[in-house]
Amino acid sequence: MFRVVLLVATNETIEDGNYCRIGNELLRRGITVDICWMETLSMSDSQVVAKGYALKSPMTVGTPFPAFQSIRLEQSDLVWVLTLGMRHSFLDKVQLLQCLESQTKVINSLEALMHFKSKYFLASHADIFKYPQTWASNNPHDLFNVIEKHGGQWIAKPPAGSLGRDIFLIDAKDSNTRVILESMTGIESDEYCLIQPYVEEIQRGEKRVLIAEGQVIGQYLRIAQKDHRTNIMQGASIEACSLTEEEAAYCEKIGKFLVSRGAHFVGLDLAYPYVIEFNVVNPGGITTIEEVTGEDVTHLIVDNIFPESIASP
Repeated sequence: MFRVVLLVATNETIEDGNYCRIGNELLRRGITVDICWMETLSMSDSQVVAKGYALKSPMTVGTPFPAFQSIRLEQSDLVWVLTLGMRHSFLDKVQLLQCLESQTKVINSLEALMHFKSKYFLASHADIFKYPQTWASNNPHDLFNVIEKHGGQWIAKPPAGSLGRDIFLIDAKDSNTRVILESMTGIESDEYCLIQPYVEEIQRGEKRVLIAEGQVIGQYLRIAQKDHRTNIMQGASIEACSLTEEEAAYCEKIGKFLVSRGAHFVGLDLAYPYVIEFNVVNPGGITTIEEVTGEDVTHLIVDNIFPESIASP
């Protein structure tokens, strides 16, 4: 019996999200599913374990999680990482998961989790996709000099941020720009800040494209409303959309690259021709696509990622 462990965020009750939808779909197809909390990941007697429970019936949104017990992760065929949990213990979790990769498949791969979330990595693959010119430093004065030299509007953000937090639209003429850069690099200049010229294409909106095993399985459009940010959590509007022929071919090319690096389930943020971001940890979009189109694409994700002999209902 094929067995999958879903590593999820700690919570008291079940929420409507990727783990709930994917877990229920796998269960429907006869696959053994364990739900485990990432924050309980640990080592016991030289074995990687986590606290969790075996899914016996479909998860119901709003109901409490049942009692958890210790589960040995190397006994599974696949470990699916759907959260990285608390940031300060990130390195420990990655090292624990690294112990599993010789025994079971981990998705997305640790290489993908480590690097695709990084804006540095995105800036170094101009042969595959277009990414805004990027500068990064822990020296706010150097960053300001770049902005002053080139002029125009710039985006300042943390290299590994998410949900649209701490993303600023700045320029050299704004008296707050130096303060923002100094704040983002820290009192002791021990944090990095990344700056990029503002991409005007994003004014038409940003498409979140869900890619499973290199194939596009759905997309929707996010349009900034309150400010320059297109994140739903920051008030952006959403609507159904399609991909142009050029965008579809572009995403197909990127999809092949993603799979080659072990990134099997990814949310791509696209302001064509610019790739703005990859989300490889817990790509949002399943519930949003259903909201704007009425279609639940969870089955397509499972169809693509799992071998036909396993994925067939």
